Amino acid sequence: MREKIKKLLSELNKGLIGKEKIIKLGLLAVLSGENLLLIGPPGTAKSEISRRLTEILMEESYFEYLLTKFTTPEEIFGPLSIRKLQKDKFERNTESYMPTSKVVFLDEIFKANSSILNTLLTILNEKVFHNGIKKERTPLLTLIGASNELPLGNEELSALYDRFLIRSIVGYISDDRIEELLEISSDKMEIPYDLKITEEELEKIQKEALKVEISENIKNIIKEIRQEYNRIFKEDIHENISDRKLVKIVRLMKISAYINGRRKIDYSDVVLLSNCLWNNPENAEKVTKIILDTVKKNIAREGNEIV
Repeated sequence: MREKIKKLLSELNKGLIGKEKIIKLGLLAVLSGENLLLIGPPGTAKSEISRRLTEILMEESYFEYLLTKFTTPEEIFGPLSIRKLQKDKFERNTESYMPTSKVVFLDEIFKANSSILNTLLTILNEKVFHNGIKKERTPLLTLIGASNELPLGNEELSALYDRFLIRSIVGYISDDRIEELLEISSDKMEIPYDLKITEEELEKIQKEALKVEISENIKNIIKEIRQEYNRIFKEDIHENISDRKLVKIVRLMKISAYINGRRKIDYSDVVLLSNCLWNNPENAEKVTKIILDTVKKNIAREGNEIV
């Protein structure tokens, strides 16, 4: 699996410049069943990354949409069934819409209005779509949201924002890589059949990852990171780490360790917290520094103990 993931990442990055880390996070989001939020301006390949991620699955199922304040539930969840309405039943035809898709990309997701927002939360929380009086299980693996602004201070949207465990800031490529961009081929990327992830492999990854061990040392590092985070952001109402988020983060680290061929969480998995802990993008660098400083301190401590 480790070799397969390595080749898969290589294919996913073809034709993209400077998006290696985001591709890794996206692949991890799909394999772990978590949601990914991409924050950045238009024209930074957010939708292209999302489309590529759906191609890693043997059974592709993808839905994407650009939200505005005028977007209606029918555009996202499917039109009402006229035939059912004639029988006094309120039910949507959901085929090929969000409720029947495994990977979903919603651009400008925080422009969702209340009628869409409430349904999105139910799908993200319970993986259930309320279709009239019926509860339908959704096959959703990951929702990839994109926005160039965040709903900080907007209580109605904060619950939706909180459902994105993995977050990444996406920017334009740096000046020193412009030449690479100009030389990109326009050929469509295609994932080789033998590299696609089957449903059985996906289930195995999530099942086997539960067996990955977390040492006392790693537990202490996470504890230290949380304590330092709480100290630095004690006056910031937008920054907090809930118990639920910590549990999800540990699971994410276990899946990261497993697909990299490890049976124990190590420091490289802990670094994932730099894309999970911050709420305000302006604090991303501070959070990353907290994590790296804590890891470096523990590595130094280990070295002294060995000596």
